[in-house]
Amino acid sequence: MPFSNQPILETSKPQDLPLLQERYALRRCMAETALGKLYWAQDMKPAEGSNQTNVLVFTLLPALAQNPVFEQVFGHVLPTYQKPVPGMPQVSDDGKTPEGIRWMVIPSIGGMLLSERLAELDERGMPIPDTTELLDSLASTIANQRPEGIFGYLEPGSILLGEKTPCLLTAPVAAALRSAYNNNHGDRHRQTLHSGYISPEVLLGDLPTSEDDTFSMACIAYHLLQGEPPFGKQSTLEATVRNLSPASIRKLRPDAWQVLQQGLNLKRAARQKTPTTLLRALQRTQKRKLMLPAAALVAAGTVAISTYHLLSSWGLSGGKPAEPTTETAVNVTAPALQENTPAETAALVDENAPTPALDQESVQRERDKLAAETAAARLEAERLAAEAADKDINSLQDKAADAIRKGKLVSEDPDTPAALDYLRKAVALEPDNIKTRKLLAQMVNGQHAETENLLIQGQAEEAGKLLAATDRLITEFTLADSLKRQVSLETEAEQAKRKAALSAENNGEPDTAKAADADKNTTDANAETADTNTTQYLERARRAIGYGNLNSGDERSESAVAYLSTLLEKSPGQSEALKLMEKLVTLQQEKAVSYLGKRDTETARSWLDESQSLIGKYKLDALVEEQIALEKRYRETLAMGIFKPGEEPASVSPPPVATPTPTATAVPAPPAVPNSIGYPSTPPEPATVPPTLPTAGGEMTPTNTSSATITATPSAPVAPMEVSVPDDIPVQGALEIPADTSITPLPPPTTELPPVQLDAPPVAAPAYDPAPATVTFEVPEDNGNTFTPDVPNLMEVPLDVIKEGLSATDGQNQ
Repeated sequence: MPFSNQPILETSKPQDLPLLQERYALRRCMAETALGKLYWAQDMKPAEGSNQTNVLVFTLLPALAQNPVFEQVFGHVLPTYQKPVPGMPQVSDDGKTPEGIRWMVIPSIGGMLLSERLAELDERGMPIPDTTELLDSLASTIANQRPEGIFGYLEPGSILLGEKTPCLLTAPVAAALRSAYNNNHGDRHRQTLHSGYISPEVLLGDLPTSEDDTFSMACIAYHLLQGEPPFGKQSTLEATVRNLSPASIRKLRPDAWQVLQQGLNLKRAARQKTPTTLLRALQRTQKRKLMLPAAALVAAGTVAISTYHLLSSWGLSGGKPAEPTTETAVNVTAPALQENTPAETAALVDENAPTPALDQESVQRERDKLAAETAAARLEAERLAAEAADKDINSLQDKAADAIRKGKLVSEDPDTPAALDYLRKAVALEPDNIKTRKLLAQMVNGQHAETENLLIQGQAEEAGKLLAATDRLITEFTLADSLKRQVSLETEAEQAKRKAALSAENNGEPDTAKAADADKNTTDANAETADTNTTQYLERARRAIGYGNLNSGDERSESAVAYLSTLLEKSPGQSEALKLMEKLVTLQQEKAVSYLGKRDTETARSWLDESQSLIGKYKLDALVEEQIALEKRYRETLAMGIFKPGEEPASVSPPPVATPTPTATAVPAPPAVPNSIGYPSTPPEPATVPPTLPTAGGEMTPTNTSSATITATPSAPVAPMEVSVPDDIPVQGALEIPADTSITPLPPPTTELPPVQLDAPPVAAPAYDPAPATVTFEVPEDNGNTFTPDVPNLMEVPLDVIKEGLSATDGQNQ
């Protein structure tokens, strides 16, 4: 129903439609899109000076209205659509109801929705010229989209066909989604959509690209030409999971159909870069169908005219060509022409002046031009012949496919050809045609299936004859892929023949009743054998699943996919096999989930491809939704980054601590104390200790003595060093802490060795930490010097005092 500015009377079920802002009464739902619904509404309070009461109201998808990220971006986008722009909707009002319905109002500008135009088409579709014109205008509108000429959410229900250019009614919503995804605001809030025209990648929440607009344009072109959507009532996501492909369009030439089929590819990388590229390729291939015969006629006419002018030029100057001279070599087919001077070519008034004679270079140019035009005409003729051959091949293939569907594989009557006769002619025209080879393989598979049925029924002789005919076909057309099944069936047929012969020898010549009983017994035996084989395949498949051999086998069993595929090939409707296949696909999906949790997207992608292939092949519709959810999760994980096993970023670990040679004695670090040299009230930060310490008498070498361990936490990440000191050296007690309220209460003083900092300036120290010490230092043998490291608050102990203390200690021990 075309839009107009006149009031409408259709108010079906008005009580089901809300009244927005007590002003806009929704009257009728015009279209449902992936982003929301479009309503025909009536403005109950039109603006002053305006008599327009009919408007369009677009209500957004509830999931989008509840998305805070999208709502924020949408609020910034809407003001840019308040002014009229060609191809864009003008938003006059917007709001949100208490129930959460987000809406925007678009003034009615007249026209018809593309979805309504498509509903008027029958199976013949729209004529090609009209389709091309409509698609060109639509591609021009998409190219003007801000800011990069990408729309991404093209659907017939959102396209309003006006008098000038189409209007994309959902442009504000699409712009808000693109902005949110482009700025990575909506990684956690990306919404999965449902549409038969939007690309699968965009439906899963990916940022739209120009290839996605190519896909949508190809889907609309298919619907216009064929009269039905490319994937029926299913969304493109479901078509991807089920591995669907649209039927060919007969009104298009084969090369034009290949161009459109490329645009309909469910993988983004395989499509044309832009919608304009797709349309130009379609127009170029389709025009060739009409222009080639005319081009051949034009080329032939050009050759004739050129030949006439060239031959006429030889007859100038009295119709006698000039005599060849010894100075100029002249070709026999192109004699030299006389050169006329300007005086000779002058003519009186009203007298026809003779045409100047051509020189040798002009003759050569004409001859080259004639040769080029002749070659072009020959190429056009060859092209026409090739196209005629293609047309013949396509016709033969269509007839063969129809005969295969009807079961007419072979015929001995030349007046009623069968599939084999058509395919032989097609092979004679083009031996390596892929479609012809597929039809031959399909016919051989049909004969193999019929052979299996004969063997099950106990008709071994008939099965052997059919196998012989099939073997001749395999040999004639070199169908190597069918050899394995052929050999297997021949083996079964030979076994059935031997069993029948053995039964006849044991029972003698049976009469009719005995023969009937034998046939019944054979049939029962074959049925029992089939049941046994089915049970064996199912048991092997279960065992393979238990072993974890889902897609590949090992020494214990083959893969579960191999067992179930073989069984379902023989018995397509076997319920137990289908249940096991569903269980198998579920396990594959669980594997994908596991690897997605590990962020190993490469392995997860391989499991998803396997499950998707089985879902499409065996029509496992119950697992489609789960597969779509996993595809969305895969893309979200891919956006987060890839970490394969063993490639995780290494965590920052503390530097290794050097292990002392002797056994170290742990000494806790005491609190800081004031001293005479102004030691701060908080302990200084220990620094790195060098491996050797210089003294007044020379260089100090570490010794194999016991060591005290002292914490050294440098400000920079430098590995601590060790210096050993005898653990039996008496140490003076710590000084008393003066009463000072500015000092934090500390633990009681100890008689242990205070903290030591070697060769480092005093720095601000962290809070007191009674952790065990990790740095040691060593004291050399007595060399007459006093060991005094340059560290604040370190007490100097003469060696004499140390020796006396050692002697006293030894006496006590004794």
